[in-house]
Amino acid sequence: MTEWTEQKERGNPIALKLICWVALHLSRGFSRLWLWPITLYFFFSSRKVRHASRQYLTRVNGCHGNVWEVIRHIHTFSAIILDRVYFLTDQFHQFEIEVYNEECLQKVMAQGKGGILLGAHVGSFDALRCLAIERKHLPLKILMYQDHNAMITRILDELNPEITRSVINLADPSALLKMKEAIEQGSLIGMLGDRVLKDEKKVRCTFLGGEVEMPAGPFTLALLLGVPVVGFFGIYRGGNRYEVHHSILYDGVKVPRSERQALVDRLTQEYVNNIENMLQIYPYNWFNFYDFWGDAE
Repeated sequence: MTEWTEQKERGNPIALKLICWVALHLSRGFSRLWLWPITLYFFFSSRKVRHASRQYLTRVNGCHGNVWEVIRHIHTFSAIILDRVYFLTDQFHQFEIEVYNEECLQKVMAQGKGGILLGAHVGSFDALRCLAIERKHLPLKILMYQDHNAMITRILDELNPEITRSVINLADPSALLKMKEAIEQGSLIGMLGDRVLKDEKKVRCTFLGGEVEMPAGPFTLALLLGVPVVGFFGIYRGGNRYEVHHSILYDGVKVPRSERQALVDRLTQEYVNNIENMLQIYPYNWFNFYDFWGDAE
């Protein structure tokens, strides 16, 4: 699906800047009171968001897609957007962050050949990338489309120019060359691998009881370069609690060209299984608010 690229950005830049000001100059507890009117605004004003949330929630164990669950789902997303302000301004003291399997990253970095840090639109990416900047021993470049949701991205990234400098914009024609150079210098390349573009190679996968298309790019790139892939999730647990989970998805061992496509297919499905397993535990951390399975009425 490529519907996500066609979604119009919602929100008002003045309102966003006001929320950022409130978050930075008043308490986090007071700022979080704004989450309910914001949540209700998106719930009542966007039928697509409501449908996408309900479509997803009916597929997750323990959820039914009722009104309260949809509101809770949108509220969780709003809370993570607000917390970006604190992560981007290095206010880690505001949170309790538990990090699991960090030895996966240490093992990859010890090899000295870089690697790919592969996430999804699950939880908070900023919980990870800001920890990486705080821990100077973890060189990290972020591969993303800066033009998508450009307004909110620009406003939030102004809070931490160092993070902005760590981004490789996929809209840049030289993006792949910059990524290859960064990996060769021993950096990790952080990317999200659960949204496809119209013309890119795809892998058909089974996800939450349905068939979906996932990009083949992350594992194709890893196999070509012979670098490992570490999966990660920055899970929001409510309140001020986050968990960062890591796992080795691919060890970086090169395989013959004839075996690559089959391995890309298998690794992509395993990556999807990893997402599914995490969502069965933390169902409200899924943030693809569009017709992900392509079964809209």
